[in-house]
Amino acid sequence: MKITHPASVRYGSLVVPLAAQRQVDAALAYLARDPVERRLIERVERSPVRHRIEIVHHHDDAYRPWSHAIRWDPHSAMRTTGGGRQSPALGLAHELDHAAAHARDLVRLQSRGDPAYDDAEERRVITGTERHAARTLHESERRDHRGACYRVADPTQV
Repeated sequence: MKITHPASVRYGSLVVPLAAQRQVDAALAYLARDPVERRLIERVERSPVRHRIEIVHHHDDAYRPWSHAIRWDPHSAMRTTGGGRQSPALGLAHELDHAAAHARDLVRLQSRGDPAYDDAEERRVITGTERHAARTLHESERRDHRGACYRVADPTQV
């Protein structure tokens, strides 16, 4: 259920900037075509922790666990190391998975290094929900935590 506030819209526990509502709606609708992503979105929306999406503009998607902020660039697509492509929406899904993780597990997995994925938390997300969604949405799967970003006009564009 959407609850409107002066500068934001709430999707349960997820707070979205009003100015980015159209882009977030498009990305969430696209991601919801995958049943695993649909459950992940619902988990974040029903979380006892209030998360917020912050729109950024320099290819710097990230999840900030100390502030529960999901930083997302809706125009930043990625070329994977294998030459494939991923949409900005899939980047949002990746950060939503970090947000949905239990804080204790997130910290524990981030502290375990992994040569291809940087750490065990990135491996969990990339080889889990991200890979499932990439297959469903006909986007490229990643085999590491690398890639080159490029600009697109729409969050669902690859």
